[in-house]
Amino acid sequence: MSRSQPDYNFKILLLGSAAVGKTSLVQRFVHDRFDSSYLMTIGMEPSEKHLTLKDGTKVAFSIWDLAGQDRFRLIRPTFYKGAKAALLVFDLTRSTTLKDIKKWDKEFIDNCGSKVVKILVGNKDDLQKERATSESECEDMNKKIKSKIYFKTSALSGKHVDEAFLKIAEELVERAKEMD
Repeated sequence: MSRSQPDYNFKILLLGSAAVGKTSLVQRFVHDRFDSSYLMTIGMEPSEKHLTLKDGTKVAFSIWDLAGQDRFRLIRPTFYKGAKAALLVFDLTRSTTLKDIKKWDKEFIDNCGSKVVKILVGNKDDLQKERATSESECEDMNKKIKSKIYFKTSALSGKHVDEAFLKIAEELVERAKEMD
């Protein structure tokens, strides 16, 4: 069975500090699964997912999960080329990862320009009792980095994972149609 050709192809990035759940979000979105064992991403891990928007528009995502460890900082710029959007991911249970979002946002803009789509994602929303970031801190960061929207997700339960990726797709298609 052959898959119909997508109307649009987009490269999107998952950016954020180590162990915030970027790989788990991709696994949940692409394969609808969750693996509780942590394996550090080395460099970059690519995935692909096709989706159809409500209006019937077919979108193919090339999803690049970039390693968050500082030691990969020098090789990351090679992975940015051609990216149109990013999910900037932090861990709701580790406030330092929210503060690091400014650094990730700057790295993204420095490598891809300012005309990119960004969505702020606070992951691990299932760990409510361990939450270390306030809602106002998250909303403030969302405004500071000029993100389209802020989602609280859980890769474990799947909460708002599809919605975050779908929002990126809708924003990118809308921009692409404006360019046509």
